[in-house]
Order: sequence, then structure tokens, then C-alpha cells
Amino acid sequence: MVSDEAAVLAKEVTAYDDAAHLSAGTEQEGEEEDASSVSDASSVPAADLLLVGKDYTADGIDFTWRDHEEPHRGRRLEILSKYPEIKALYGPEWRTKYMVAATVLLQTVLAVMLRQSSWPVFVIVTYTVGATANHSLFLAIHEWSHNLGFRHPRSNQVASILANLPIGIPYASAFKPYHIDHHRDQGVHGVDTDVAHPLEAKIIQNRTPLKALYMLFQLAFYALRPACIKPVQMTKLVVTNFAIQAAYDVTMLYFFGWNSMLYLLLSTFVCGSFHPTAGHFLSEHLEVVEGIETYSYYGPLNYVTYNVGYHNEHHDFPYVPWSRLPEVKRIASEYYDPLPKCDSWCGIIWDYVSNPNLGAYSRVKRTRRVSAAAASAAGIHQEKKKDR
Repeated sequence: MVSDEAAVLAKEVTAYDDAAHLSAGTEQEGEEEDASSVSDASSVPAADLLLVGKDYTADGIDFTWRDHEEPHRGRRLEILSKYPEIKALYGPEWRTKYMVAATVLLQTVLAVMLRQSSWPVFVIVTYTVGATANHSLFLAIHEWSHNLGFRHPRSNQVASILANLPIGIPYASAFKPYHIDHHRDQGVHGVDTDVAHPLEAKIIQNRTPLKALYMLFQLAFYALRPACIKPVQMTKLVVTNFAIQAAYDVTMLYFFGWNSMLYLLLSTFVCGSFHPTAGHFLSEHLEVVEGIETYSYYGPLNYVTYNVGYHNEHHDFPYVPWSRLPEVKRIASEYYDPLPKCDSWCGIIWDYVSNPNLGAYSRVKRTRRVSAAAASAAGIHQEKKKDR
């Protein structure tokens, strides 16, 4: 039986879908009209998709521009029409808060213990434990940006600020609006800040040294890019995040010295750089196969990253928590098994840096949000023009 919480979330996701649909200029309502409108690219078997990357030597190299709807809403509606029981998976995961609390405690204790350790021990623990732990906290905050930790949105927001503490830099409260835009307006120019800025892409392109530099400072790009595209609004919650983070950092510095904060900040830097878990940033939406804009990864690193590798499943069902995403894949396996997937996060980092067919332009973009109905109407209009 679907709980009251799941029922509320089911209504929210329907409203979420309808808002995206209506703002694209269509007046149709509900989930019925798009039940069969899965994106063409997402329905092509992986075996038929042979083109890897794009030709960066071609004149006028650019992003891949699409005028059809992003694939996730259409696929969600089709899957729900066939497997409505997936709605029973909606709702918070109660275990996450205990896992986060343990990780925050672990990082704080290690920061204190390592302040007088030898440099080899400091470096090894920072890379293996600290970076993995802080990346896990980033992804717990990601979970809670979808209100998947607690029943009330405010509780998720407050908990995210506390999960932010070992990261060392205030981030949690500013993340949510950008991430929700990424879901609702995937690839939309000027809205989805997950995609490289045009100037950024023009400079980096497929140049190996610059791609390596991008990977080294990947989190800096993710932090600074929104400031260029859509500067953060200084809400009370953002100010609170800054204040609580500053209090934590000053406390660590005052009582335990610079090395304690160095451990936490280096853990944050490394976790977004040449670290196995950082491969998820690339694997999720890097256009490895022409026209395919989202990829899942089903490997063991999901155990320390809240199943963020189940990325097609997450985008299709953003109200399903990390612990139940494998069940979505199991139920709707005929939708997910044929899709291209990432086999290795370490491998995608290597491929991105070394493969001349992959680079900053390897992303799918849209000039505006497009609903399936609007895209269909545009296609019919074009066909009529051809017939004249």
C-alpha cells in the first residue's frame, strides 16, 4: 500500500511534470498525453549506437543541440503507465541521516587525529578515506535537495547544512535551486549550469592539457560557473549556511589548528578531482554516444555514493531515494538495460582527458525548455512545409 507520504509525493511529481509541460507553451494537462513520448535517442538499443564522441576537427564544433524534450519525463510517464507500483517507492529514506551523522563524525575525528600525523599518513588517509567521505556527503546533500531524507522540506534543508560541515565550504543551501533547474530544464542554455559555459567550452574544447586541468579543478568550475550564468540569491537559508559553516571552521582552527582544516579542505578538493568517485560528474551526462544525454553506472562505487550511478533512474524518478533506485531498474529493466551505460568511473576520467573525440562540447543542449507536445507539433509543422 502507498503511504500517505508517497501519495503526497506522487501529487508533487505530477505537478512537477505539469509545470514543465505548461511552461513550454502547451495547455494540455496531466500525464496521459505523453505516455508514449519517450525520446527517440533513449529508445535506441545500445548495440546500434556506434558513434563515440564527436569530431572536434570539424568546422564550427559546438554542443549537440536538440529541439525535442529531454528524455526523462516522457520515459517516466510511459513507465508509470505500465508499472504504477513504482509510485510506492516514492518518499524519504530514514537511514540516510544516520549514515550522514556517522560520516560527519568520522571526518571531524580524523581531522583532529591527523593534525600531528606524518605527511605520508596524512596524504594516504586524505585520498582514500577523506575524499571518499566528503564526496559521500556531497551526494547526501544531493539526496536531500529532493527532500528524500525527511518528511518536511525544512528538515532536509537544515540537515544539508549540517552535512556540509566537513566539506569546509558553504554549499548546501545554494545547491538546491541549481540542481532542481538541472532536472526541470536539462541542457537548457542559460538555465542548466551543469553544462559548460560557451566560453569555457570554447577554451577547453578537446585539448588534453586543458581537460586535465579541468579535471584537477572540477569543483571550482562547478562553483564558479553558476556565478557567471545565474548568480546565487542570498536568501536567509544561504546566509545561515555561511554562518554555521564559518562557526564550524573557526572552531576547528581555534582548537585543533591549521592541519585539521587542511585535511577537510584537501578532502574536498581531491574528491572532485582525479579521484574514482569524481568520475560520476562526467559519466552522468557526457555525450559519449551521439544524442544520448544521460548514462547510468552500476558498479561498486555506488555503495559509497548513495547510488548516484543509477542516474537515468534518478532523473526519471527524482522522488525515489537512493536505496530504492535499484528496484526501479529491476521493475522497468526493459527500459534501462538497452541504454548505453558507463562501466567505470575511473575509465571515463581517463577517456575524457585522453580521447580527442571527447571534450567540453560533448553535451546535449537546448535553447529553451521543450515539451513533448510542442516538439511533436514542430515536427508536424516541418513535415507540412516539406510537402508544399
